[in-house]
Amino acid sequence: MHKTYRVLGALLVGAFTGWLALGLWQWADGEQKRSCADDKTVCITLYPLIGVGLWAVLAVLVLAVALPLLGVRPRGTVTVAAFALQAYAIAIIGPLAPRDVPDTTAPNMIALALGPALVAVCTVPQWRRAGLITTAVLVVAAFVTLGVVRDMF
Repeated sequence: MHKTYRVLGALLVGAFTGWLALGLWQWADGEQKRSCADDKTVCITLYPLIGVGLWAVLAVLVLAVALPLLGVRPRGTVTVAAFALQAYAIAIIGPLAPRDVPDTTAPNMIALALGPALVAVCTVPQWRRAGLITTAVLVVAAFVTLGVVRDMF
């Protein structure tokens, strides 16, 4: 398979698993709010843990199957790297959300799809340096953005 198709396929897989993450996050938040609507004290439910756990299992499963099918190898390394970058993107998107939960908007989906796509770029020897530099720049920019946002409030 051509290397460009590998990267585009990884981008689509990342968008799908990102959509799963945001959808499950919205579901868990909605269920927790419904369960705790009548409570006047602290209300803790298992819904957030179920949402995160379900996303982690489904995302790792999808990434472990889809990325090697696209020719992005080795399976273990790329699955862990893609999942880690996507989890990092979710951790950055969360505090930037205007409401409690981020929406499934285009910027959020692009941010979540970039992790697997950058991993796919890094597996192509000719593109490896550009992929690693881009990944490092985005990670540092996210650190700076999160620090600036926390300082503003």
